[in-house]
Amino acid sequence: MGLFKWRQSKSLPQDLGKKFVPAAGISKYLTKYFFSYHLIRIKVILVMNQKELAEILGVSQATVSLALAGDARVNAATKRKICAVARKLGYVPNASARALVRKRTETIGVVVLGLSKDNMRSELFFSDAILTIGLELGNLGYNILLKVEELIGKEEFLTDLAREKRVDGLIILTLAPFYREFLGGLEEMDFPFVLVNRHLGEYPVNCVVLDDYGATYQAVEYLYGLGHRQLVYLAGDDQCSALADRAYGFRAAVRDYALAESVNRVISFTDGNRENLVTYLNQYGPPTGVIAYNDVRALEAKQILAEFKLSPPVDYSLIGFDNRFTIFSEEISLTTFDYSLAEMGQKAVRLLLDVMKGKAVEREKIMVTPCFLERRSCGPPPLKVTSN
Repeated sequence: MGLFKWRQSKSLPQDLGKKFVPAAGISKYLTKYFFSYHLIRIKVILVMNQKELAEILGVSQATVSLALAGDARVNAATKRKICAVARKLGYVPNASARALVRKRTETIGVVVLGLSKDNMRSELFFSDAILTIGLELGNLGYNILLKVEELIGKEEFLTDLAREKRVDGLIILTLAPFYREFLGGLEEMDFPFVLVNRHLGEYPVNCVVLDDYGATYQAVEYLYGLGHRQLVYLAGDDQCSALADRAYGFRAAVRDYALAESVNRVISFTDGNRENLVTYLNQYGPPTGVIAYNDVRALEAKQILAEFKLSPPVDYSLIGFDNRFTIFSEEISLTTFDYSLAEMGQKAVRLLLDVMKGKAVEREKIMVTPCFLERRSCGPPPLKVTSN
């Protein structure tokens, strides 16, 4: 039966505060002490399981279990009575026991990779994404187990999470490069997971990503329409699928618009590599259009070009990616791409749940289209001054 733990005040009998008494004997202790010490507050803590709750209600344990689960096989009146008594007595389901019976934990693992205190974009990206995923899962009755790793150093990292059986599926968010080897044994175990912000190229995997290729293609198309014919793309780490796709999009647009590949180039600008941009300027002269793989690098390029007495939009047009400086948009006025982290998070949750329920038979790559934001950092190319 349930156990009541009595906690006494100084005026209660010494033995009462130490007693653990069966629920069946509670009336004896109440009768003995209540009338003598009715002005003294006694704190009662109840520890109860479904079997004991069933005995109190005079029904079977199976009925209690079905009623608390909202099963339609229990009539409405009985269900209301059982739930009301359970609430009144402070009954809390044993999560471990429930998971053992149902063979699911109702918990989703959210794995965050590549988080860096020095990377402002990662901080903003992950906070918004985790909040959205947490709210979405919470509304659907799931808990989340958050795991954060700055670096991945072993293949079994994700596999271990699955083998611990504390989660029913994984949502993996990363800004770092992600390789198939990192999946470890997830695929062999047929464990449900979804990647966010990364894909594995031609290898099929459930993921939610941005249309990075289409974004930089659109940027070139936009600048071409303004009259620009000498463009550079400041590229990030091509081991990251998103950044590699942006470089591919730039190259494809250069080819499709028949721009001279000798001067319309991809320049490695990881960590704001100043030397590569300066080398280009000395060799080919200033470009009329600069596209950077994110907003931070765009502003770093702007500072470098300012040393050559060049400023946008008069001397060149400048485009970033991320829209990370929203609160400074008027001061910076950077043309850029924005995207909805809420949309990516929601799509990741829904895709994972479809995989867990067996609805998603084929592996799916869901693409979210970034929104182009035209601001004052772009304009027509400068007029070339010719001497008579």
